[in-house]
Amino acid sequence: MAESQQPAGPTAAAGRTSRRWKLALGLVGIAVFMFAFAYINIPLFRSFCEHYGISVAPVNAASTVKTSGKRTVKVMFSAEVGSGLQLEFHPRKDIETVPLGKREENAYTFVNPTNQTIKFRAIHALYPTSAAENVAIMQCFCFSQQTLKPHQSRTLPVIYQVNPGLKPDVRRISWLYTLFPVKP
Repeated sequence: MAESQQPAGPTAAAGRTSRRWKLALGLVGIAVFMFAFAYINIPLFRSFCEHYGISVAPVNAASTVKTSGKRTVKVMFSAEVGSGLQLEFHPRKDIETVPLGKREENAYTFVNPTNQTIKFRAIHALYPTSAAENVAIMQCFCFSQQTLKPHQSRTLPVIYQVNPGLKPDVRRISWLYTLFPVKP
């Protein structure tokens, strides 16, 4: 009982062409949606982070405005290790009183107490979020991935400046670093 194949008529060919056009149109629609989503994702993510104060990127340009040296702000540094990472780290100075417009330096000491090489990345967050717009970071270990060999200890600097444009009601800035493991 062999089935005989009948030649496709004009209606079958028209149906296949219609389905192909629908498929092509659907694929083009998906591509346009993906492009639009990728394009708008960065500003949406940035506004979400700014709203909740998560990893707000500071302005990385130091102000050239001269300061009178009268106004100071307290900068409180803290350190946190993300889950799954066995590192010890802490700031050299927990609290600094800094004049606006002057370059300052602090440092963090990292210790790997394990028998394994550890790769990690530091993410910073500044609070209040309005202060992040006026903190310029010139040098920071958070700019790149770091590696510590077994039982190695290293001290890395953070060079920064709080610019004079800081809102008058901001008297303290909390600067938090969180370390996250980097998977190979």
